[in-house]
Amino acid sequence: MKLNKTASAMLAIGSSTLLSALPQIASADAFYDAVSGGKASLDVRTRYEQVDQDGIDDKADAWTVRTRLGYKTAELWKTTAFVEMEDVRVVAGVDDYAPETAGYPIIADARTTELNQAYLSIKPVEGLDIIGGRQRLILDNARFVGNVGWRQNEQTFDALTVKYAVAGFDITAAYLTQINGIAGKFDAKAEDVIVNAGYKFDGIGKLSAYYYDLDEKKDLSKGLTQLETVGVRFAGKTKGDLSFIYAAEYATQDNAVNNKSADYMLAEFGMGFKPVSITLGYELLGSDDGMYGFQTPLATKHAFNGWADKFLGTPAQGLQDMYIKAVAKAAGMKFVAVYHQYAADDLAALSGDDGLGSEVNLLVVKPFAKKYKVGLKYAAYSADDNVVSTANGLTDTNKVWLWGEMKF
Repeated sequence: MKLNKTASAMLAIGSSTLLSALPQIASADAFYDAVSGGKASLDVRTRYEQVDQDGIDDKADAWTVRTRLGYKTAELWKTTAFVEMEDVRVVAGVDDYAPETAGYPIIADARTTELNQAYLSIKPVEGLDIIGGRQRLILDNARFVGNVGWRQNEQTFDALTVKYAVAGFDITAAYLTQINGIAGKFDAKAEDVIVNAGYKFDGIGKLSAYYYDLDEKKDLSKGLTQLETVGVRFAGKTKGDLSFIYAAEYATQDNAVNNKSADYMLAEFGMGFKPVSITLGYELLGSDDGMYGFQTPLATKHAFNGWADKFLGTPAQGLQDMYIKAVAKAAGMKFVAVYHQYAADDLAALSGDDGLGSEVNLLVVKPFAKKYKVGLKYAAYSADDNVVSTANGLTDTNKVWLWGEMKF
């Protein structure tokens, strides 16, 4: 059959149009494959917490459930996308805690529903990862930058982050524009510069150096943060039935708001005899003449200086924390016991005993099938009866937690 000129022309145009559209069709298919080939994630944790604090007649009780639902796409043009929602709810009306109910001790697990993470990750070459958007950021042991993962509403950051890792060397550089804290009062606009570089020495440990320039403002009523911190850290653990655990760290900090400065030091040494390890440690958050204490506003603070959270903000007199930690594994469970003895660094105008109390921490955790976990945790803080403890509002506090979680 012969085609007339009009039909031939239409066929030619159609063929040309189809051929020119093939790249777009292929791109559309690639986009579909990236979205449909992604992976969903679910993280649910329910927890009961009780706080008994001297000076407050009623105990605080909170039963909450935290749900995180996320989705990560498959790779497209060396790029992946991730989005995660987070929701914290009170269970069975158990909300006798501040700030949910006035007159009770504080439990920092307020009801909330929020966009927890949303970012693009681009990996143009091997070892390089560029991440833009709302993201979780944890550096070293989270002493200076962390996600506060113990609280139901974790801390995340709106940031542009560049990570590079090759042959034992790694570096993370980030510019933070927003701090999304564990509660609204901790949110802050930021112009923070974060740089952390490290090198792993095989069989010995990791040496890290860091520079954290924090410039943050919540609002005029809540003040301004301008801290410049420079430090170096070395931490490691040997292998074998008898292992040695060690860490040493030093940092110096300048506060541009009040023109003060302070130092930070950490020393740890321990030994492991399978399945038990014992570690002795000393941590100093120094003071500038009793007027300013070294601060770590972006840290996972709950992991340091006791689980009772009595030192989330360093006292103006500074803080010395001497501790001994024992860890054991038996019957498929992990057991942890820690004892802390606290003291001020510089009393300055205050006089008398420099003690800031002591604390006992106990933990038992049982995992199941790598996706489930239950745990029991206890903290008992005892305040010293002296001028410096009274000046910092320290009172005896007991806390207990019982929780279960699943992740997949």
